[in-house]
Amino acid sequence: MFDLLDPSEATEAVFSVSDLNLHIKRVLECDPILSDIAVTGEISNFKIHSSGHCYFSLKDANGQIRAVLWRRDAARLGFRPSDGDRVLALGSVDFYPARGETSFIARELHFAGQGAQFEAFLRLKTLLEEEGLFDADKKKELPLMPKTIGVITSPTGAVIRDILNVLSRRYPLAQVVLIPAAVQGFSAPMDLIRALHFAEAWGDLDVVIMARGGGSAEDLWAFNDEELARTVADFSIPLVSAIGHETDFTILDFVADKRAPTPSAAAEMVAPDVRQLLGYLAGLQLRAAQTVGGEVRLARQQVDFLGQKLAFASPAKRLELERERLQALRKRAEEASKARVKIETQRLAGLGAQLRALDPCRVLERGYAMLSDAQSGAIISALEEVREGQTLVVTLQKGTFQVAVQIIHSPS
Repeated sequence: MFDLLDPSEATEAVFSVSDLNLHIKRVLECDPILSDIAVTGEISNFKIHSSGHCYFSLKDANGQIRAVLWRRDAARLGFRPSDGDRVLALGSVDFYPARGETSFIARELHFAGQGAQFEAFLRLKTLLEEEGLFDADKKKELPLMPKTIGVITSPTGAVIRDILNVLSRRYPLAQVVLIPAAVQGFSAPMDLIRALHFAEAWGDLDVVIMARGGGSAEDLWAFNDEELARTVADFSIPLVSAIGHETDFTILDFVADKRAPTPSAAAEMVAPDVRQLLGYLAGLQLRAAQTVGGEVRLARQQVDFLGQKLAFASPAKRLELERERLQALRKRAEEASKARVKIETQRLAGLGAQLRALDPCRVLERGYAMLSDAQSGAIISALEEVREGQTLVVTLQKGTFQVAVQIIHSPS
């Protein structure tokens, strides 16, 4: 048997659920450790709300906690997180009394060491490589002499100035279209994707450079975004990546059609040197002049040779031979023309005979008649096409008349 326990004897205070949750919240808020703490874990279920807030979970082998990154803090990130990233999160623990849930409010996110960052890079690189996004047969060739060059980069800074300086020096014939985009931070990948869509919508770009100056690995992380890589793989215009310094590599470098070690090198890659072109043209002109001069000398030699042959030949004899050849050609032409006329006359007579044989009027001359429907004009060629009450037109050799069908006799 069990004895009933008086609740008043079990504890000194009785809490409602909401009071208990408020008490838990106050306790957590008063804990100095939980108000400013660093947590390491792996990101999972990362989602970006339409408001700009980011919701995800931080987990390790033995547990997980819900986490949120408010929009103002997300805007300061140097990269866009994704599932599987191992990060160091700085923030505080919060408790939501209405649902009784504990969550981590992140203020900053960083990769948990260079190893975690490199691991995320290799994971995405392996995935895209296995899908064939890096295959050489998918790379587009750069145009030899582009008319319009698009540049996707920050509108401020040294990168665009360097590219414009190189292009104006090497190839001032090209038009340059600057498509401004953020090249660092949480929103940079989406901004770069928007710039790519704008470049395609422009409709008149022969080649595009996507460029950014040097920086830390996190500064360049926007160019390791999976959605950006897939957009570049489907991009219809030849694209050159020029991200960071020569030793920096991003996912964009592998999926782009060409990689340049620096933005200035990218400008040199897409545009020929006008001085070299002028030298090439001068060489062509020289070779053309030499070729024409050689042909003139050869023609003069041939004229001299023919003149010598003419000096040993009798002009009168040559004229007589040519006159006889012309007469023979004229006679052959007249004979061929007569034969052709005879053949065509015979063929025309045969066709006329065939046409007369097929003329329906010739049949009518022999006493036959032709029937047709008075309403539609269709020729009646079978008994099945006749119905009682139908009006028919009877055509004889010298006139027509109409009859009405009263009785139809079908063959037995």
